Amino acid sequence: MARKKDEHYPVVRQGRMDLTGAPTTPEVEINIEQYLSKVNRRLYRQSRNYVAKLDLDPDASQTIDVYVLNDSWMTQRALKMAYDIYLENSKDERDRLKNSSIARWEDFRVSSGVNFQQINPVQFNNALAPTELVNGEFSITTVEDAAGVTKSFSWAAGTASKYSIIEEYDKAGNASTSPSTSTGDMPYDDLMADDSATMAANLQNKGNKPPYDENGVNADRQWVKVASLGTGATQRLSTGFFTAPCGIVLIKDQAGAIVQFGKMAWTVKSGDYKGVHAPSMLE
Repeated sequence: MARKKDEHYPVVRQGRMDLTGAPTTPEVEINIEQYLSKVNRRLYRQSRNYVAKLDLDPDASQTIDVYVLNDSWMTQRALKMAYDIYLENSKDERDRLKNSSIARWEDFRVSSGVNFQQINPVQFNNALAPTELVNGEFSITTVEDAAGVTKSFSWAAGTASKYSIIEEYDKAGNASTSPSTSTGDMPYDDLMADDSATMAANLQNKGNKPPYDENGVNADRQWVKVASLGTGATQRLSTGFFTAPCGIVLIKDQAGAIVQFGKMAWTVKSGDYKGVHAPSMLE
């Protein structure tokens, strides 16, 4: 039964973050769908466009940059292609297994490929002390190629053990610039009083190339900057809501210092996907 418009939906959509042990790098990674899964104790799938924001405490002393995957057609189609290949690769095994035998919380997951430290969501105990939520399985999806090599999926460059899903999409997306040269001829050109050869060349050549790189999809430039947060010259404490494909958010200190992750809060916009706004990237 559909919920009434003003009915309360019990879901945790905001919180703080922390990291067990001492941080070691000026870059960290946030995974929105993992935060939601941990605090709500239910599966939030990765392959969705999560709409979220980050807020910096007024007493923070750093200026940080926030990045996400670019929310573009090629990003969505690259993920969809990888997902379809994964389903095709595992079809025989799925057909042999009963539905009850397939892992209950199986999810198609792609790694960011940046190797940053991952920070966890925080909730508070009865003494109001912050406690990290560290447990939960979020395995990156793997497949086996024709040579029997196990490979995972990544947003970074491909390796012997990883498929770059954007590079694989690039192979199928190169545009044709044909006709690349004009014929210099047109039917009934002797009946035309003006310079038909010039017009023919224009019609064939002006627009034969796409308004973007026809031989690539910027596979090595997948990230866009959302905002810089800080209490110094920037004087900006909130990113405002932004779209984070796959829920992946990267944070980097501008000065190269260790990020003060304890000075940040996260919030996800409310919506109709288990209480949050997160349209599917696979439809």
